[in-house]
Amino acid sequence: MSNSDTHTHNTRRIFWAILSSGLFSTLGIGLFSFTIPLLSFDERISGIWLGSAFAGYYLAKLLIAPVAGLWGDKVGPRLPLLLTTFIGCIIPLLYFFHTSLTTLYVIQFILGLVSGLIKPIGMATLGGNGSKETLPRWFALYSMAFNIALFCGPLLGGLLYLNRSIKPPLLGLSLCMGLATLIIIFFLPKETRTVRGKSTSNPSVLKKLDATYLLFSIFGRTLGIGLLTAFYPILLTIKLGWTGFEIAILYAIPSFTTSLCLPLMGRIHGKKTQLGTIVFGMLLSASALFALGTSSEPWHFILWGAIMGLGTAISIPASMTAASDMSQNQGMAFGTTHFAAGLGFLFGPLLGGFLIQIIHSVAPALQFVAIIGVFSCIPLLSSSFRDHLYWEKTLSWSAALCCALLAAIPLYVLSIPQTHPFLAGDKTIYRFTDVGLGTIINLTIKAQSQAAADKAAQKTITTMRMLQKDYDHRNLEGSIGRINRGAGQYWVTPSTRSYALINRALEYSKKTDGAFDPTIGALTTSPLYYALDETLAQMKKGLVDHNMVIVDNENKRIRLKKKGMALDLGGIAKGTIIDTAVALLQKQGIQSGIVEAGGDFYCFGDQDWTVGIRHPRSDTVYKTITVREKGVCGSGDYQQFVTVENHGKKEFRHHIINPSDMSSANASVGVTVIADSAEKADALATALFILGPFKGKSIMKKEYPTTSAIWFTPDMQIVTTDNFQQ
Repeated sequence: MSNSDTHTHNTRRIFWAILSSGLFSTLGIGLFSFTIPLLSFDERISGIWLGSAFAGYYLAKLLIAPVAGLWGDKVGPRLPLLLTTFIGCIIPLLYFFHTSLTTLYVIQFILGLVSGLIKPIGMATLGGNGSKETLPRWFALYSMAFNIALFCGPLLGGLLYLNRSIKPPLLGLSLCMGLATLIIIFFLPKETRTVRGKSTSNPSVLKKLDATYLLFSIFGRTLGIGLLTAFYPILLTIKLGWTGFEIAILYAIPSFTTSLCLPLMGRIHGKKTQLGTIVFGMLLSASALFALGTSSEPWHFILWGAIMGLGTAISIPASMTAASDMSQNQGMAFGTTHFAAGLGFLFGPLLGGFLIQIIHSVAPALQFVAIIGVFSCIPLLSSSFRDHLYWEKTLSWSAALCCALLAAIPLYVLSIPQTHPFLAGDKTIYRFTDVGLGTIINLTIKAQSQAAADKAAQKTITTMRMLQKDYDHRNLEGSIGRINRGAGQYWVTPSTRSYALINRALEYSKKTDGAFDPTIGALTTSPLYYALDETLAQMKKGLVDHNMVIVDNENKRIRLKKKGMALDLGGIAKGTIIDTAVALLQKQGIQSGIVEAGGDFYCFGDQDWTVGIRHPRSDTVYKTITVREKGVCGSGDYQQFVTVENHGKKEFRHHIINPSDMSSANASVGVTVIADSAEKADALATALFILGPFKGKSIMKKEYPTTSAIWFTPDMQIVTTDNFQQ
């Protein structure tokens, strides 16, 4: 074999080793990253926490990217890639030794370091060993491998997360990283380098100013991608109400389209760096990202997701080829490029979480970041005009700004109000959807105009979020958070609303013989508490007793008797907030409607509303009932659960804990309560689920004779109170 043939063989071997190891490592990271938003949503983690989790991942990528490039240039890519993929294989197993959300966030941060090393070193390896003629095609195929992984990762993650356990996705991540490690060991030559030698030398043709513009546009593009990665599954869930695997299919559409188009784009791009091509692809992606925020039907998400993927396929080979022209040291070139990309990935989720907390919706946050993406292309577009049309600086900048404004006009046209008529034929009924209370909020209100509906809904949702902060034990500065921090130590003066709610919660505890007990927080304030070892629950038993909540009525203070006690108002606060929202809407002149949060709701006004009661063992409606001025709330073991191994046997555990034995309640599988307030329905749904139908009916007859309920028992019998609507 001649030296030329040997060189070609080694080059192809390097390419395929980098491509395949990158494919498997990205597949693992992709499946894990997809399940984190779903798990956080199931665990009722707020948007700002989810944004922070992804921001930590992207912060790690940001910090490591320049170091990765320099490391690769100094020692070659083999050692860094080998150590990185091995760490990625081992780190997911931490969760099996310490089960908590904190562990998952630590894993995600370390995966950010892993990802921040793999991609820039992989691309630097291609840039250091490929010729100018083959680089666009190599970068296209390499990016295609990553996008195939990004497409398949969510699908695989959705399948592995079907039983709502994070452990199968973690094992899948570990396996993928292990395969990547083996590929590096056996197929990547030890002598591989990332610095261009004489035989592959390509003079740097990208001006320093153009390189700065390129990095700025990459930042703008990844800002949108970072936000989309963190919040797109939630947006799809809100708009469509689909399950994990169905959401995974739509989530993967952009990556799937990019994968299909990249091979073609790699062949189309010529040897010369094409700044205009980069800008066109990025503008197309940004426009599609904006349109995703206006979408409400499955075909909308398919169409705009595909267009976004096409824009990415157009821009990636050209932008990576341009990045390769920044320096002979490819590690440095791609380390810098991925640092710019990392900034976007870091600030995207943070900005998204911040905006969602303010505007109470995912879609407008997506649109805002898309507009930033459009305008980040202006400097690079002006440079393209100067290079190709030989325009002077002022003219080229003016033309670039005009192009950006022209691109923004269709975005404005696409932007439609997030409210729309809910019932065909009745244009006075409007529906608003938001993320809050750890779930999805829906307001269906009858108003004289859309402007009146918008104003009332905005004020109501803002109030609901304010109340959530005060009632939520996760907020350490809220009333419940402060009471829990002072357990066994000092008195706490909560807000007037929280003080009143705690007293009502204690009254429900007395009337239900302790089945409803807010001090269950001693256990439930631990993340994934129902998945932990049962000995933890038994250790907390002495801390769960509503009689140990000391109330100072004269000074309106609360004190928990023992250190380690904690209040969790999750079984009542949602109903309270719904009732408050109804009262606020009526105060603003809204005469009728429905306030719904996570399946619990209150129907108000001078008309009857037909609602469905869900069957706990299927997605079907068991029965429809007609209600007016009533709250309807349910509890079920299907809402949050895991299947765990206990002494070799599969064991089903869910989030509703029986205070009497500190284990998952087993007298019911589902309960729905209809009461004169959502608060009462919410609290009783929890209590009656724990009590079961026989004890529950007795308490209902004695304490709540005007309230009705329906039970689904473990053997699928249906039991109702005598006054339940037939």
